[in-house]
Amino acid sequence: MHFSRTIIRNISPLFFLWVLIIIFSVYFSFVAFNRHDNFHSRRLDMGNMEQTVWNLTHGNGFTLTDPMGTENISRLAVHADFLLVGMVPFYMLWQDAKMLILVQTIVVCLGALPLYWIAKYILQSAWLALLFALAYLLYPPLQHIMLHDFHAVALATTFLLFAYWFMLGKRYVLFVLFALLAGFGKETVWITVGLMGLYIAIWQRKKVLGGGVAIAAFFIFYYLFWHAIPAVTPNGQHFALQYLSEYGDNTTSVVWNVLRNPGSVLFTFIQPDRLEYYYRLLLPVGFLPLFSPFVLVFAAHSLVINTLSSYSLMRQIDYQYTSDIIPFLFISAVYGYQKVVLLVLQYGRTNQPVRFYITGVMVLCMALSSFLWGELPLTREDRFYYFIWPLPEKNTLRRMEDMMLPEYTVSATNDIGSHFAKRMYLYNFPVNAMTADYALVRLGDQYAWPSGDEQQRVVMQLLQSPDHALIARDGNFYAFERKNK
Repeated sequence: MHFSRTIIRNISPLFFLWVLIIIFSVYFSFVAFNRHDNFHSRRLDMGNMEQTVWNLTHGNGFTLTDPMGTENISRLAVHADFLLVGMVPFYMLWQDAKMLILVQTIVVCLGALPLYWIAKYILQSAWLALLFALAYLLYPPLQHIMLHDFHAVALATTFLLFAYWFMLGKRYVLFVLFALLAGFGKETVWITVGLMGLYIAIWQRKKVLGGGVAIAAFFIFYYLFWHAIPAVTPNGQHFALQYLSEYGDNTTSVVWNVLRNPGSVLFTFIQPDRLEYYYRLLLPVGFLPLFSPFVLVFAAHSLVINTLSSYSLMRQIDYQYTSDIIPFLFISAVYGYQKVVLLVLQYGRTNQPVRFYITGVMVLCMALSSFLWGELPLTREDRFYYFIWPLPEKNTLRRMEDMMLPEYTVSATNDIGSHFAKRMYLYNFPVNAMTADYALVRLGDQYAWPSGDEQQRVVMQLLQSPDHALIARDGNFYAFERKNK
Protein backbone atom coordinates (compact mmCIF):
# COMPACT_ATOMS: atom_id res chain seq x y z
CA MET A 1 0.00 0.00 0.00
CA HIS A 2 2.79 2.41 0.95
CA PHE A 3 4.64 1.49 -2.24
CA SER A 4 1.55 2.25 -4.33
CA ARG A 5 1.06 5.62 -2.67
CA THR A 6 4.71 6.48 -3.29
CA ILE A 7 4.36 5.67 -6.98
CA ILE A 8 1.23 7.80 -7.29
CA ARG A 9 2.89 10.73 -5.49
CA ASN A 10 5.86 10.54 -7.85
CA ILE A 11 3.77 10.51 -11.01
CA SER A 12 3.11 13.91 -12.48
CA PRO A 13 -0.52 15.03 -12.93
CA LEU A 14 0.51 15.84 -16.49
CA PHE A 15 1.22 12.14 -17.04
CA PHE A 16 -2.30 11.29 -15.87
CA LEU A 17 -3.64 13.97 -18.19
CA TRP A 18 -1.94 12.46 -21.24
CA VAL A 19 -3.31 9.04 -20.26
CA LEU A 20 -6.82 10.54 -20.06
CA ILE A 21 -6.42 12.30 -23.41
CA ILE A 22 -5.33 9.05 -25.07
CA ILE A 23 -8.14 7.02 -23.46
CA PHE A 24 -10.86 9.49 -24.42
CA SER A 25 -9.44 9.93 -27.94
CA VAL A 26 -9.39 6.17 -28.53
CA TYR A 27 -12.82 5.58 -27.02
CA PHE A 28 -14.66 8.36 -28.83
CA SER A 29 -12.90 7.59 -32.13
CA PHE A 30 -14.01 3.97 -31.79
CA VAL A 31 -17.62 4.90 -31.03
CA ALA A 32 -17.75 7.57 -33.74
CA PHE A 33 -16.27 5.13 -36.29
CA ASN A 34 -18.93 2.58 -35.43
CA ARG A 35 -21.64 5.21 -35.57
CA HIS A 36 -20.62 6.10 -39.12
CA ASP A 37 -19.99 2.52 -40.25
CA ASN A 38 -23.43 1.51 -39.03
CA PHE A 39 -25.14 4.29 -41.00
CA HIS A 40 -26.08 6.61 -38.17
CA SER A 41 -24.28 9.64 -39.62
CA ARG A 42 -26.09 11.88 -42.09
CA ARG A 43 -25.59 13.77 -45.30
CA LEU A 44 -26.31 16.88 -43.18
CA ASP A 45 -23.57 17.42 -42.02
CA MET A 46 -21.10 14.55 -42.38
CA GLY A 47 -21.76 14.19 -46.09
CA ASN A 48 -21.46 17.91 -46.70
CA MET A 49 -18.10 18.05 -44.95
CA GLU A 50 -16.62 15.02 -46.67
CA GLN A 51 -17.87 16.08 -50.09
CA THR A 52 -16.23 19.49 -49.65
CA VAL A 53 -12.92 17.91 -48.62
CA TRP A 54 -13.21 15.33 -51.44
CA ASN A 55 -13.79 18.11 -53.97
CA LEU A 56 -10.79 20.01 -52.62
CA THR A 57 -8.66 16.87 -52.84
CA HIS A 58 -9.73 16.26 -56.46
CA GLY A 59 -9.26 19.81 -57.70
CA ASN A 60 -12.93 20.80 -57.74
CA GLY A 61 -12.51 23.75 -55.40
CA PHE A 62 -14.16 24.70 -52.13
CA THR A 63 -17.53 23.34 -53.26
CA LEU A 64 -20.34 20.94 -52.49
CA THR A 65 -23.70 20.13 -54.00
CA ASP A 66 -26.40 22.46 -52.75
CA PRO A 67 -28.16 20.38 -50.05
CA MET A 68 -31.51 21.77 -51.20
CA GLY A 69 -30.75 22.14 -54.89
CA THR A 70 -29.11 20.69 -57.96
CA GLU A 71 -26.02 22.82 -58.55
CA ASN A 72 -22.61 22.76 -56.95
CA ILE A 73 -22.12 25.80 -54.77
CA SER A 74 -19.28 27.35 -52.84
CA ARG A 75 -18.92 26.04 -49.31
CA LEU A 76 -18.98 29.73 -48.38
CA ALA A 77 -22.71 29.68 -49.08
CA VAL A 78 -22.99 27.61 -45.88
CA HIS A 79 -20.09 28.64 -43.66
CA ALA A 80 -16.60 30.11 -43.95
CA ASP A 81 -15.02 27.05 -42.34
CA PHE A 82 -11.69 27.16 -44.14
CA LEU A 83 -10.23 24.60 -41.76
CA LEU A 84 -11.70 22.10 -44.20
CA VAL A 85 -8.85 23.04 -46.52
CA GLY A 86 -6.45 21.94 -43.77
CA MET A 87 -8.10 18.52 -43.76
CA VAL A 88 -6.93 17.79 -47.31
CA PRO A 89 -3.44 16.45 -46.38
CA PHE A 90 -4.98 14.07 -43.85
CA TYR A 91 -7.73 13.03 -46.26
CA MET A 92 -5.19 12.27 -48.97
CA LEU A 93 -3.66 9.71 -46.63
CA TRP A 94 -7.00 8.00 -46.00
CA GLN A 95 -9.93 9.05 -48.17
CA ASP A 96 -12.64 8.17 -45.73
CA ALA A 97 -14.99 10.14 -43.51
CA LYS A 98 -13.40 8.35 -40.57
CA MET A 99 -10.18 10.27 -41.14
CA LEU A 100 -12.07 13.51 -40.53
CA ILE A 101 -13.67 11.98 -37.44
CA LEU A 102 -10.28 10.85 -36.14
CA VAL A 103 -8.72 14.30 -36.57
CA GLN A 104 -11.69 15.91 -34.85
CA THR A 105 -11.62 13.55 -31.87
CA ILE A 106 -7.88 13.91 -31.28
CA VAL A 107 -7.89 17.70 -31.64
CA VAL A 108 -10.93 18.16 -29.39
CA CYS A 109 -9.50 15.91 -26.68
CA LEU A 110 -6.19 17.78 -26.85
CA GLY A 111 -8.10 20.84 -25.64
CA ALA A 112 -7.70 19.38 -22.14
CA LEU A 113 -3.99 20.26 -22.32
CA PRO A 114 -4.20 24.07 -22.56
CA LEU A 115 -7.08 24.04 -20.08
CA TYR A 116 -4.82 22.17 -17.65
CA TRP A 117 -2.10 24.80 -18.10
CA ILE A 118 -4.60 27.64 -17.63
CA ALA A 119 -6.07 26.12 -14.47
CA LYS A 120 -2.64 25.31 -13.04
CA TYR A 121 -1.50 28.89 -13.62
CA ILE A 122 -4.59 30.44 -12.03
CA LEU A 123 -5.17 28.01 -9.16
CA GLN A 124 -1.53 27.13 -8.48
CA SER A 125 -2.40 23.47 -8.16
CA ALA A 126 -1.57 20.77 -10.70
CA TRP A 127 -4.11 18.33 -9.24
CA LEU A 128 -6.93 20.88 -9.37
CA ALA A 129 -5.89 21.62 -12.93
CA LEU A 130 -6.13 17.91 -13.70
CA LEU A 131 -9.66 17.91 -12.26
CA PHE A 132 -10.72 20.71 -14.62
CA ALA A 133 -9.13 18.88 -17.54
CA LEU A 134 -11.10 15.75 -16.58
CA ALA A 135 -14.27 17.83 -16.31
CA TYR A 136 -13.60 19.05 -19.85
CA LEU A 137 -13.28 15.50 -21.20
CA LEU A 138 -16.41 14.44 -19.30
CA TYR A 139 -18.39 17.49 -20.44
CA PRO A 140 -21.54 16.14 -22.15
CA PRO A 141 -21.80 18.86 -24.85
CA LEU A 142 -18.18 18.17 -25.83
CA GLN A 143 -18.80 14.43 -26.05
CA HIS A 144 -21.84 15.03 -28.23
CA ILE A 145 -19.76 17.23 -30.54
CA MET A 146 -17.25 14.39 -31.04
CA LEU A 147 -20.01 11.92 -31.90
CA HIS A 148 -22.24 14.16 -34.04
CA ASP A 149 -20.48 13.91 -37.41
CA PHE A 150 -17.54 16.17 -38.27
CA HIS A 151 -17.57 19.97 -38.05
CA ALA A 152 -14.63 22.29 -38.61
CA VAL A 153 -15.86 24.60 -35.84
CA ALA A 154 -15.37 21.75 -33.34
CA LEU A 155 -11.62 22.14 -33.83
CA ALA A 156 -11.95 25.80 -32.82
CA THR A 157 -12.77 24.63 -29.27
CA THR A 158 -9.19 23.50 -28.76
CA PHE A 159 -7.62 26.29 -30.81
CA LEU A 160 -9.40 28.92 -28.70
CA LEU A 161 -8.12 27.29 -25.50
CA PHE A 162 -4.58 27.38 -26.87
CA ALA A 163 -5.06 30.98 -27.99
CA TYR A 164 -6.23 32.02 -24.52
CA TRP A 165 -3.32 30.23 -22.86
CA PHE A 166 -0.78 31.96 -25.06
CA MET A 167 -2.58 35.28 -24.58
CA LEU A 168 -2.44 34.76 -20.82
CA GLY A 169 1.28 34.08 -21.05
CA LYS A 170 1.82 37.02 -23.44
CA ARG A 171 3.28 34.72 -26.09
CA TYR A 172 1.68 36.67 -28.85
CA VAL A 173 3.11 34.94 -31.92
CA LEU A 174 1.59 31.63 -30.81
CA PHE A 175 -1.59 33.45 -29.78
CA VAL A 176 -1.99 34.87 -33.28
CA LEU A 177 -1.33 31.45 -34.83
CA PHE A 178 -4.01 29.68 -32.82
CA ALA A 179 -6.42 32.61 -33.08
CA LEU A 180 -6.12 32.36 -36.87
CA LEU A 181 -6.73 28.61 -36.75
CA ALA A 182 -9.80 29.16 -34.58
CA GLY A 183 -11.16 31.87 -36.88
CA PHE A 184 -10.86 29.55 -39.87
CA GLY A 185 -13.29 27.20 -38.08
CA LYS A 186 -16.34 29.40 -38.67
CA GLU A 187 -17.06 33.00 -39.59
CA THR A 188 -18.56 33.95 -36.19
CA VAL A 189 -15.41 32.84 -34.35
CA TRP A 190 -13.72 35.96 -35.73
CA ILE A 191 -15.84 37.95 -33.26
CA THR A 192 -14.24 36.00 -30.43
CA VAL A 193 -10.79 36.65 -31.87
CA GLY A 194 -11.61 40.35 -32.10
CA LEU A 195 -12.71 40.47 -28.48
CA MET A 196 -9.49 38.75 -27.44
CA GLY A 197 -7.62 41.43 -29.36
CA LEU A 198 -9.47 44.11 -27.39
CA TYR A 199 -8.48 42.36 -24.17
CA ILE A 200 -4.84 42.46 -25.20
CA ALA A 201 -5.12 46.14 -26.10
CA ILE A 202 -6.98 47.27 -22.97
CA TRP A 203 -6.02 44.94 -20.12
CA GLN A 204 -2.58 43.83 -21.28
CA ARG A 205 -1.80 47.32 -22.60
CA LYS A 206 -0.51 46.09 -25.94
CA LYS A 207 -2.46 48.67 -27.87
CA VAL A 208 -0.86 48.24 -31.28
CA LEU A 209 -0.91 44.44 -31.26
CA GLY A 210 -4.30 44.06 -29.62
CA GLY A 211 -5.87 46.83 -31.65
CA GLY A 212 -4.46 45.33 -34.83
CA VAL A 213 -5.83 41.89 -33.99
CA ALA A 214 -9.24 43.35 -33.08
CA ILE A 215 -9.53 45.49 -36.21
CA ALA A 216 -8.38 42.67 -38.49
CA ALA A 217 -10.71 40.09 -36.89
CA PHE A 218 -13.78 42.33 -36.88
CA PHE A 219 -13.10 43.33 -40.49
CA ILE A 220 -12.78 39.68 -41.55
CA PHE A 221 -16.08 38.88 -39.85
CA TYR A 222 -17.75 41.91 -41.44
CA TYR A 223 -16.42 41.04 -44.89
CA LEU A 224 -17.42 37.38 -44.64
CA PHE A 225 -20.87 37.93 -43.16
CA TRP A 226 -21.92 41.02 -45.08
CA HIS A 227 -20.15 40.49 -48.41
CA ALA A 228 -18.36 37.20 -49.19
CA ILE A 229 -21.05 34.80 -47.97
CA PRO A 230 -24.05 36.78 -49.36
CA ALA A 231 -22.25 37.03 -52.71
CA VAL A 232 -22.46 33.24 -53.25
CA THR A 233 -25.93 32.63 -51.80
CA PRO A 234 -29.10 32.73 -53.95
CA ASN A 235 -30.93 35.29 -51.80
CA GLY A 236 -27.87 37.40 -50.99
CA GLN A 237 -28.06 36.70 -47.24
CA HIS A 238 -26.39 34.31 -44.82
CA PHE A 239 -28.65 31.23 -44.67
CA ALA A 240 -28.72 31.31 -40.83
CA LEU A 241 -30.60 34.63 -40.87
CA GLN A 242 -33.77 32.63 -41.48
CA TYR A 243 -33.50 31.51 -37.84
CA LEU A 244 -33.69 35.16 -36.74
CA SER A 245 -36.42 36.21 -39.17
CA GLU A 246 -38.67 37.60 -36.42
CA TYR A 247 -36.07 40.31 -35.89
CA GLY A 248 -35.66 41.26 -39.55
CA ASP A 249 -35.04 40.07 -43.10
CA ASN A 250 -31.39 41.10 -43.42
CA THR A 251 -28.31 41.32 -41.24
CA THR A 252 -28.55 45.02 -40.53
CA SER A 253 -32.23 44.94 -39.58
CA VAL A 254 -31.71 41.92 -37.30
CA VAL A 255 -28.91 43.66 -35.39
CA TRP A 256 -30.87 46.93 -35.20
CA ASN A 257 -34.11 45.33 -34.01
CA VAL A 258 -32.33 43.28 -31.35
CA LEU A 259 -30.67 46.43 -29.98
CA ARG A 260 -33.84 48.54 -30.01
CA ASN A 261 -36.04 45.90 -28.36
CA PRO A 262 -34.12 44.91 -25.20
CA GLY A 263 -37.29 43.98 -23.32
CA SER A 264 -38.37 41.46 -25.94
CA VAL A 265 -34.87 40.03 -26.13
CA LEU A 266 -34.66 39.70 -22.34
CA PHE A 267 -38.03 37.93 -22.29
CA THR A 268 -36.71 35.44 -24.83
CA PHE A 269 -33.66 34.80 -22.66
CA ILE A 270 -35.79 33.59 -19.75
CA GLN A 271 -38.06 31.23 -21.65
CA PRO A 272 -38.15 27.70 -20.13
CA ASP A 273 -36.26 26.03 -23.00
CA ARG A 274 -33.53 28.70 -22.76
CA LEU A 275 -33.20 28.21 -19.02
CA GLU A 276 -32.91 24.47 -19.59
CA TYR A 277 -30.13 25.18 -22.10
CA TYR A 278 -28.19 27.28 -19.58
CA TYR A 279 -28.73 24.62 -16.92
CA ARG A 280 -27.24 21.91 -19.10
CA LEU A 281 -24.26 24.08 -19.95
CA LEU A 282 -23.56 25.11 -16.37
CA LEU A 283 -24.34 22.07 -14.21
CA PRO A 284 -21.32 20.02 -15.39
CA VAL A 285 -19.00 22.81 -14.19
CA GLY A 286 -20.79 23.31 -10.88
CA PHE A 287 -22.24 26.69 -11.96
CA LEU A 288 -18.79 28.15 -11.22
CA PRO A 289 -18.80 30.48 -14.29
CA LEU A 290 -21.56 32.51 -12.61
CA PHE A 291 -19.07 33.61 -9.94
CA SER A 292 -16.65 35.04 -12.50
CA PRO A 293 -18.58 35.69 -15.71
CA PHE A 294 -16.22 38.21 -17.32
CA VAL A 295 -14.51 35.61 -19.53
CA LEU A 296 -17.92 34.62 -20.92
CA VAL A 297 -17.88 37.92 -22.82
CA PHE A 298 -15.71 36.14 -25.40
CA ALA A 299 -18.58 33.72 -26.06
CA ALA A 300 -21.46 36.15 -25.53
CA HIS A 301 -22.32 36.53 -29.22
CA SER A 302 -22.69 32.76 -29.68
CA LEU A 303 -24.81 32.49 -26.54
CA VAL A 304 -27.02 35.32 -27.81
CA ILE A 305 -27.38 33.81 -31.29
CA ASN A 306 -28.22 30.36 -29.89
CA THR A 307 -30.71 31.88 -27.45
CA LEU A 308 -32.52 34.09 -29.96
CA SER A 309 -32.57 31.55 -32.79
CA SER A 310 -35.87 29.98 -33.79
CA TYR A 311 -33.91 26.84 -34.68
CA SER A 312 -34.28 24.87 -31.45
CA LEU A 313 -31.36 22.51 -32.17
CA MET A 314 -29.01 25.42 -31.52
CA ARG A 315 -30.10 25.26 -27.88
CA GLN A 316 -29.50 21.56 -27.48
CA ILE A 317 -26.22 20.17 -26.22
CA ASP A 318 -26.28 17.35 -28.78
CA TYR A 319 -24.82 19.43 -31.59
CA GLN A 320 -21.83 21.57 -32.53
CA TYR A 321 -23.36 24.93 -31.66
CA THR A 322 -21.59 25.09 -28.30
CA SER A 323 -18.11 24.61 -29.81
CA ASP A 324 -16.91 28.19 -29.36
CA ILE A 325 -18.72 28.58 -26.02
CA ILE A 326 -17.15 25.62 -24.23
CA PRO A 327 -13.60 27.06 -23.94
CA PHE A 328 -14.77 30.16 -22.11
CA LEU A 329 -17.24 28.30 -19.91
CA PHE A 330 -14.32 26.28 -18.57
CA ILE A 331 -11.92 29.19 -18.25
CA SER A 332 -14.65 31.12 -16.48
CA ALA A 333 -15.23 28.10 -14.22
CA VAL A 334 -11.54 28.14 -13.24
CA TYR A 335 -11.75 31.81 -12.32
CA GLY A 336 -15.06 31.12 -10.61
CA TYR A 337 -13.47 28.43 -8.46
CA GLN A 338 -10.78 30.90 -7.41
CA LYS A 339 -13.38 33.56 -6.66
CA VAL A 340 -15.52 31.24 -4.49
CA VAL A 341 -12.46 30.21 -2.46
CA LEU A 342 -11.54 33.85 -1.85
CA LEU A 343 -15.11 34.76 -0.91
CA VAL A 344 -15.42 31.93 1.59
CA LEU A 345 -12.01 32.67 3.11
CA GLN A 346 -13.22 36.17 3.92
CA TYR A 347 -15.37 34.58 6.59
CA GLY A 348 -12.34 33.18 8.40
CA ARG A 349 -12.29 29.61 7.18
CA THR A 350 -9.06 27.77 6.47
CA ASN A 351 -7.98 27.14 2.94
CA GLN A 352 -8.00 23.36 2.85
CA PRO A 353 -11.61 22.66 3.90
CA VAL A 354 -12.82 25.35 1.49
CA ARG A 355 -11.08 23.77 -1.45
CA PHE A 356 -12.21 20.35 -0.31
CA TYR A 357 -15.90 21.28 -0.18
CA ILE A 358 -15.88 23.26 -3.43
CA THR A 359 -14.05 20.46 -5.19
CA GLY A 360 -16.55 17.97 -3.78
CA VAL A 361 -19.49 19.94 -5.14
CA MET A 362 -17.79 20.17 -8.52
CA VAL A 363 -17.13 16.44 -8.62
CA LEU A 364 -20.76 15.70 -7.73
CA CYS A 365 -21.97 18.03 -10.51
CA MET A 366 -19.57 16.40 -12.98
CA ALA A 367 -20.77 12.93 -12.05
CA LEU A 368 -24.47 13.83 -12.13
CA SER A 369 -24.34 15.62 -15.49
CA SER A 370 -22.18 12.89 -16.98
CA PHE A 371 -24.74 10.30 -15.91
CA LEU A 372 -27.71 12.35 -17.14
CA TRP A 373 -26.41 13.53 -20.50
CA GLY A 374 -23.00 11.99 -21.17
CA GLU A 375 -21.98 9.44 -23.78
CA LEU A 376 -19.93 7.05 -21.69
CA PRO A 377 -21.07 3.49 -20.91
CA LEU A 378 -23.56 3.05 -18.06
CA THR A 379 -24.86 6.62 -18.34
CA ARG A 380 -28.58 7.27 -18.64
CA GLU A 381 -28.34 8.04 -22.34
CA ASP A 382 -25.65 5.46 -23.01
CA ARG A 383 -25.62 5.14 -26.76
CA PHE A 384 -22.53 2.99 -27.02
CA TYR A 385 -24.49 -0.09 -27.93
CA TYR A 386 -26.75 1.90 -30.18
CA PHE A 387 -23.72 3.02 -32.14
CA ILE A 388 -22.53 -0.51 -32.71
CA TRP A 389 -25.96 -1.67 -33.85
CA PRO A 390 -26.20 -1.20 -37.61
CA LEU A 391 -29.19 -0.22 -39.64
CA PRO A 392 -30.97 -3.43 -40.69
CA GLU A 393 -30.08 -2.70 -44.32
CA LYS A 394 -26.35 -2.24 -43.63
CA ASN A 395 -25.06 -5.08 -45.83
CA THR A 396 -27.09 -3.95 -48.83
CA LEU A 397 -26.08 -0.34 -48.25
CA ARG A 398 -22.44 -1.41 -48.15
CA ARG A 399 -22.80 -3.11 -51.52
CA MET A 400 -24.35 0.02 -52.96
CA GLU A 401 -21.53 2.11 -51.49
CA ASP A 402 -18.96 -0.08 -53.25
CA MET A 403 -20.88 0.20 -56.54
CA MET A 404 -21.13 4.00 -56.55
CA LEU A 405 -18.10 5.10 -58.54
CA PRO A 406 -17.17 8.80 -58.09
CA GLU A 407 -18.23 9.68 -61.62
CA TYR A 408 -21.85 8.63 -60.92
CA THR A 409 -24.37 11.23 -59.77
CA VAL A 410 -26.41 10.10 -56.79
CA SER A 411 -29.63 11.27 -55.17
CA ALA A 412 -29.78 9.85 -51.63
CA THR A 413 -31.85 10.39 -48.53
CA ASN A 414 -30.27 12.28 -45.67
CA ASP A 415 -29.97 9.27 -43.36
CA ILE A 416 -27.66 7.37 -45.73
CA GLY A 417 -26.27 10.21 -47.84
CA SER A 418 -23.03 10.63 -45.89
CA HIS A 419 -21.77 7.34 -47.32
CA PHE A 420 -22.04 8.54 -50.91
CA ALA A 421 -20.20 11.86 -50.55
CA LYS A 422 -17.11 10.88 -52.57
CA ARG A 423 -18.32 12.49 -55.77
CA MET A 424 -18.81 15.86 -57.36
CA TYR A 425 -22.61 15.70 -57.39
CA LEU A 426 -24.66 14.34 -54.48
CA TYR A 427 -28.32 15.36 -54.33
CA ASN A 428 -30.58 15.26 -51.31
CA PHE A 429 -33.41 12.91 -52.31
CA PRO A 430 -35.94 13.58 -53.82
CA VAL A 431 -33.94 16.33 -55.57
CA ASN A 432 -32.92 15.11 -59.06
CA ALA A 433 -34.20 11.64 -58.25
CA MET A 434 -35.41 11.15 -61.82
CA THR A 435 -32.25 12.40 -63.54
CA ALA A 436 -29.42 11.17 -61.28
CA ASP A 437 -27.56 8.02 -62.28
CA TYR A 438 -28.72 6.39 -59.05
CA ALA A 439 -31.48 7.13 -56.57
CA LEU A 440 -30.88 5.59 -53.13
CA VAL A 441 -33.80 5.82 -50.73
CA ARG A 442 -34.39 4.66 -47.20
CA LEU A 443 -37.95 5.39 -46.18
CA GLY A 444 -39.04 6.00 -42.63
CA ASP A 445 -36.38 8.50 -41.61
CA GLN A 446 -37.75 10.78 -38.88
CA TYR A 447 -35.78 13.64 -40.44
CA ALA A 448 -37.11 13.02 -43.95
CA TRP A 449 -36.96 16.04 -46.25
CA PRO A 450 -39.22 17.62 -47.40
CA SER A 451 -41.48 14.94 -45.89
CA GLY A 452 -41.82 11.19 -45.67
CA ASP A 453 -44.96 11.35 -47.82
CA GLU A 454 -43.09 13.19 -50.57
CA GLN A 455 -40.29 10.65 -50.52
CA GLN A 456 -42.84 7.82 -50.73
CA ARG A 457 -44.50 9.54 -53.69
CA VAL A 458 -41.23 9.82 -55.61
CA VAL A 459 -40.36 6.18 -54.85
CA MET A 460 -43.69 5.12 -56.41
CA GLN A 461 -42.88 7.32 -59.40
CA LEU A 462 -39.50 5.63 -59.80
CA LEU A 463 -41.06 2.16 -59.52
CA GLN A 464 -43.40 3.03 -62.37
CA SER A 465 -40.79 4.77 -64.50
CA PRO A 466 -39.71 2.90 -67.67
CA ASP A 467 -36.38 4.75 -67.50
CA HIS A 468 -35.41 3.31 -64.13
CA ALA A 469 -34.65 -0.14 -62.79
CA LEU A 470 -34.98 -1.28 -59.20
CA ILE A 471 -31.57 -2.89 -58.58
CA ALA A 472 -31.88 -3.52 -54.84
CA ARG A 473 -34.58 -3.74 -52.20
CA ASP A 474 -33.96 -4.45 -48.55
CA GLY A 475 -36.49 -3.50 -45.87
CA ASN A 476 -37.06 0.24 -46.18
CA PHE A 477 -34.22 0.68 -48.64
CA TYR A 478 -34.66 1.05 -52.40
CA ALA A 479 -31.93 1.48 -55.00
CA PHE A 480 -32.83 2.68 -58.49
CA GLU A 481 -30.55 2.87 -61.52
CA ARG A 482 -31.30 5.17 -64.44
CA LYS A 483 -31.19 3.17 -67.66
CA ASN A 484 -28.82 4.31 -70.40
CA LYS A 485 -26.99 6.54 -67.94
